[in-house]
Amino acid sequence: MIIALDYDDTYTADPEFWKTVILAATRHKHIIICVTARYKTIQNQQELKLALPDDVDIYFSGDEPKMDYMRRNNIVVDVWIDDSPGWIVGIT
Repeated sequence: MIIALDYDDTYTADPEFWKTVILAATRHKHIIICVTARYKTIQNQQELKLALPDDVDIYFSGDEPKMDYMRRNNIVVDVWIDDSPGWIVGIT
């Protein structure tokens, strides 16, 4: 199962909790990715890379709806975890 975790106000709301969730999920062979609406800037890449566990791939959708962005990258997410679900489908 591929699980997409939002960064701002989701992961950042309780990083230690999410690290525990990520560890448990990966032990059960699930894939955790981070999908953020941020733009892919060097500063954002560095910040998220330092904050997230090493085995979490990071995707930056910019202003594009997250689901569309991931589909364009041939990744079908099974579960979305996001404090602002409108960003997933483009209703903000």
